Amino acid sequence: MKQFLQLLLLASGLWAAGLVQAQTAPAKTFALDYTIELLPKQDQARITMALGKGSERVARLSFDFDAKRYSGFKATGGQFAAAGTGKATWTPAGDGSKLTWLVRITHQRDAGDFDARMTPDWALFRGDKVIPFIKARMKKNTGSTARLRFVLPPGWTNVDTGWMRNGDHFLIDNRERKFDRPIGWMIAGKVGTRRDQFGMTEIAVAAPKGDPLDRMDALTMINFVWPEIEGAFGKTPRKVLIVGAGDPMWRGGLSAPNSLFFHSQRPLVSENATSTLFHELSHVVTRISGEDRSDWIAEGLAEFYSVELVWRAGGMSDARRERVYDNLRDWGRTVKTLRTDRSSAETTARAVVLLHELDAEIRARTKDQKDIDDVTKILRVMRKVSTLEFIAATEKVLGGKSKVLATMLLK
Repeated sequence: MKQFLQLLLLASGLWAAGLVQAQTAPAKTFALDYTIELLPKQDQARITMALGKGSERVARLSFDFDAKRYSGFKATGGQFAAAGTGKATWTPAGDGSKLTWLVRITHQRDAGDFDARMTPDWALFRGDKVIPFIKARMKKNTGSTARLRFVLPPGWTNVDTGWMRNGDHFLIDNRERKFDRPIGWMIAGKVGTRRDQFGMTEIAVAAPKGDPLDRMDALTMINFVWPEIEGAFGKTPRKVLIVGAGDPMWRGGLSAPNSLFFHSQRPLVSENATSTLFHELSHVVTRISGEDRSDWIAEGLAEFYSVELVWRAGGMSDARRERVYDNLRDWGRTVKTLRTDRSSAETTARAVVLLHELDAEIRARTKDQKDIDDVTKILRVMRKVSTLEFIAATEKVLGGKSKVLATMLLK
């Protein structure tokens, strides 16, 4: 536990100066250009990855991909070789080397709905599903300067991603990786978009033209709540893209880096007073995930803040808020432990109640000098958090043991 606390103290200091990765910029960079050409008649995209100036520092790239969806790999410059089903390596030949491939866009889930789709008029998908995981072997202190552009079919007028735009390119700046990859949600085609600036963050809400998603309702709601998001979490992304579409897309919300998907017919605030929109926004901003059977941390925090942020912004009364927690307490009453690889709805409900009680304990013990937000800001730096690390972060904020966390639910 002492070691955990030392790590948390270090992480807190780094948070005050900015995110850890922002302080270790590589000394040498190379140019990296991605092109996504959308081919709706084939339900595919043709991807080109081109290495530019400085890329002699890149020795080898290893790919891990879904062999059922990817095909047609072709290298111009260097050697490309299969390394097993769904695996390949490319040894590029420096500046001017290119690798192209085809990938199917539409993806149907087991339940029959879709989490990626291409129609004759639009496409909605995640960049990390069309550009596979890449492991790069490069010279020390090397990083990329990456850009992304699209080639659209005739009649397709709009495209957006969770990355900042510069002319006809999107600038890919993932500070967690030295070999940048354009991940997150993307939308292109006959698409309507509304956007606004909230603090340091540009919010864009996009959906196919004629789709029932009410873009302005979403922007207006975010405008009311955004100051509470900044207060709770601290630094926010430069841009967040919210994409929406109706049936047959999956009827829920799905978050990704700098972006999220929100089904057009989901209410901004549900009848039980939780909010899919702010649940997913909490995921996008904090990027917290649980490890070692601790999914309850990420899901519990996101659902907790989906209630708290709206309440703090004046979107519900104190009495309504307490009824929400009473209902969640009843919903999760049969849960014996929060520890699981994947948090169920009942487990998440019980986790939200625990976090609500923990927030009250922190406020009472510190005489309202600290609250659950202080714990969340520590976890943001850590990103991947176990239950033991969550307890250590809480004890750091409390200055001692927590009575709320002394429960079999965390065993």
